[in-house]
Amino acid sequence: MVLDSTQIQSFKDKGFLVIRNLFDASFMMNILNEVNRLDALDPINNGPMKYYEPSQLNHDEMILIRIEKFLEESSLLKSVVYDETLIKIIAALLLQDPILLKEKINYKPYGSPPDYLHQDSQAGWDKFGTEFISALIAVEESNVDNACVEFDVSGHYKDALAGPLWEPLNPDSLENLDLQPIETKSGDVVLFNSYVPHASDGNGSLDRRCNIYITYNKETDGDHRRQYFNEKRLSFPPNNERDPNKDYSFKV
Repeated sequence: MVLDSTQIQSFKDKGFLVIRNLFDASFMMNILNEVNRLDALDPINNGPMKYYEPSQLNHDEMILIRIEKFLEESSLLKSVVYDETLIKIIAALLLQDPILLKEKINYKPYGSPPDYLHQDSQAGWDKFGTEFISALIAVEESNVDNACVEFDVSGHYKDALAGPLWEPLNPDSLENLDLQPIETKSGDVVLFNSYVPHASDGNGSLDRRCNIYITYNKETDGDHRRQYFNEKRLSFPPNNERDPNKDYSFKV
């Protein structure tokens, strides 16, 4: 697949682009089985970074929210990260070859908390490069009922930070913000830059909606994946690696 000029312009105008059925059903079934395998693995030190939070519906129950740094654990998911078609699409938008910065699986099961309105670059990404594109790959169907991701379609906030680092955005302070739910089916991909505001509600439905997120930077900005995850492990380690005497809180 090659992006046409209309798709490229749409990405420039809004800061995101939806591509339907980039990956076929048979391949995505294998991906679903793989994310379920990773879900079932016990957390290990220096392994995939598994993050658990209390269910919003039962605070005594800890649920898996996401897994980061899975590349070394899964050759199948690695093939998605470096999929030739996906890489060519990202390169067409970055205007040069991409380099992987980070990867994660957001499971968003029943009882998951909301992801508050934010821009990805509010998490201090600018230290790692000048431009980023993330690929949201839908593993399962995502809709309004199970808290699909909402993106700002206004185009007003796609080029620069609209709020301070490490703090969710206040939607009431963003004039002309127009959040719209982007529903996806398995195999769909949403490409978005690091400034377009996005959010999702808590998942109160019985249907999980799992997405894979892969973030790339420009080749000219260098390879910072190891640095990114080393710093993340120190500042916000997975549950099994935490000091019980410290308080950890996720910001954006």
